[in-house]
Amino acid sequence: MSDFQNRIVGIVGRKGSGKSTRVATLLKYCPRIFAWDPMGDHTRSLPDVFEAIDDELDEYVYQASRAKTFASAYIPGEDLEGEFEEICQLVYYYGHMLFCVEEAPLVCKAGYLPPAFGKIVRTGRHRGIDLLWTAQRASEVSRTLTSATDLWILYSQTEPRDLDAIAERCGREVTDRVAGLGLHGSFTWDVIEREIMPDSPRLLKREVPDD
Repeated sequence: MSDFQNRIVGIVGRKGSGKSTRVATLLKYCPRIFAWDPMGDHTRSLPDVFEAIDDELDEYVYQASRAKTFASAYIPGEDLEGEFEEICQLVYYYGHMLFCVEEAPLVCKAGYLPPAFGKIVRTGRHRGIDLLWTAQRASEVSRTLTSATDLWILYSQTEPRDLDAIAERCGREVTDRVAGLGLHGSFTWDVIEREIMPDSPRLLKREVPDD
């Protein structure tokens, strides 16, 4: 589908920094999208929105798995962990899509990753799954998830714990740059190449699959 392997991309920044706008821009270039959207940020940009795990959602995902393009979001109710586990199972089973997880710390903590989500993080590449996650604070994100993240889009962080979490994964030089950013400033760090990448809305671009 493209000239790169499936990627895990993390976006970290405080409220009002521009995370949601950045996510919306990245999603424009993805032909097959399923978003976990607890704050309802994507109800206008993604046409198919669900609020219950039921036969309608099951049928939608089944039909979408056979389509060239789809763009959907799921807004959970009160049982965040239970619903997230079921959504992750659906995503992994069908594969071949971008799974966007907004506000990841709501469902996974620094020392804990839900089992079905952990399966996506560790082996989702083999199912053709790209993963895009967001968080307000780096220190609140699962270490398993941050260790598997290929690209970081970093906005300003000022709390020592958050800067330490970034330093652990990306290095102190990157952390110093993050600490010096203004609220809306950002840059993209490539963990594998150990370099800052040019800003691009096409980090997760996929071609529309052939028949």
